[in-house]
Amino acid sequence: MKKLVTLLLVTVLVFSMASMAFAEETKYPEKYKGIKVGITFMTTNNPFFVAMLDAVKEEVEGKLGGTVIVSDGQFNVAKQIADVEDMIVQGIDLLLFNAVDSDAAEPAVVMAKEAGIPVVCLDVDAAGPRDMFIGSDNYQAGVLDAEYTVKRLNGKGKVVIINGTPVTSVRNRYKGFMDTIKNYPGIEIVAEQNGETNLTKSLEVTENVLQSQPEIDAIFGINDPTALGALAAVQAAGREDELFITGVDGSPDGVQAILDGTAMAATAAQDPAKIGRLGVEYGIKILEGEEVPDYLPVPVKLITIENAEGFHW
Repeated sequence: MKKLVTLLLVTVLVFSMASMAFAEETKYPEKYKGIKVGITFMTTNNPFFVAMLDAVKEEVEGKLGGTVIVSDGQFNVAKQIADVEDMIVQGIDLLLFNAVDSDAAEPAVVMAKEAGIPVVCLDVDAAGPRDMFIGSDNYQAGVLDAEYTVKRLNGKGKVVIINGTPVTSVRNRYKGFMDTIKNYPGIEIVAEQNGETNLTKSLEVTENVLQSQPEIDAIFGINDPTALGALAAVQAAGREDELFITGVDGSPDGVQAILDGTAMAATAAQDPAKIGRLGVEYGIKILEGEEVPDYLPVPVKLITIENAEGFHW
């Protein structure tokens, strides 16, 4: 009898797991087989966006047998708008949009909507009549880095900010950081530069800051490439023992730098794959005529040496 009960339990478990797997594979209506999805990024030279793209391809190409048309905006607004126009000509059914510039993106959004194509903004919101925005809770990411900074400095120290491009994700991280820091009068922002959200430029501007600021306790990088650029500059200047650096992303390189015991101390981790998957899922909901939220936030978490081991997107 005991063997029979065990066998029945195993059978039910296997059936349930198979049913869940089947449901996962067939969650999209059959009519979207072969769908053509366009996705444009501010840059593809960032592991965060590569992870997002991989997830989108898994949904569209893997589960729906569709096509993904990819555009690298190369931080160039005019190029990104032209790329969207080209995607429309190619007959995309859905546009997943990661803007180079949130305000300047409006013509591309309008163009797609006038062509009857739903626009789902990923990671960065955009001006214009887009259908919805799916992105990390970037304000909270800034708060997490600020709280870590304040705690580690015991409420007193000199901080440098390496900011980035004018998109909503960057603005919200910056606001979250500043709104938190302002509550601690012992924390002084001694310099702020624009690292243009990439490693090379961030290295360059951090070098300049290090030359002009003899005393720095912490650096806040607006994303992990920014933080890693700052780290390279700090290491080259031989000042790694004087300060620590925080970033945003939870990228493989950022996490590894934490594990290696460098001045990179923390990163507010995002989930780019989840953002990509949700983009496809909600894009199809829009095509189906379903109501969707204006903004769908994806939680973030702080990664430090205490929990970095084994973390990955």
